[in-house]
Amino acid sequence: MDMEFVESLRMSERKAYMKLGEVYDLTQQLAQAVDRRDEVSTKMLLGMRQEPLLELQEIEETVRQGVLSQPEEDARRLSILLRGDAPEGAPEQEQETALRELCERNRRELDRIAQLDRRVSLSLDGKRSFYNRIR
Repeated sequence: MDMEFVESLRMSERKAYMKLGEVYDLTQQLAQAVDRRDEVSTKMLLGMRQEPLLELQEIEETVRQGVLSQPEEDARRLSILLRGDAPEGAPEQEQETALRELCERNRRELDRIAQLDRRVSLSLDGKRSFYNRIR
């Protein structure tokens, strides 16, 4: 496997982690605005949160396209690493381990954001919340 490519994926995931941090901070501020019933701040923060979410989507698409451009065996191994799982077979290289651990950290941050977002959504929309519609 091309370790330079693995390193470029790790850098992309690091950028994603930074964006996830931005989203979490904005979501925290949003939760506080909702708790205060501050409609102006709520609308403003919802708009501000859109940009880092779109940037995250771009990063994810770039990673996905890059993985799909790799040989099939490498793409499978990379997909496993990007899920945060340890691949079977050949032992992980140092760069692969770093990528997998970063992806695990990103997943935990995303879960933290989702929990906070759920609370905000339920506070704002109650029974009409997105989270009540997906049950």
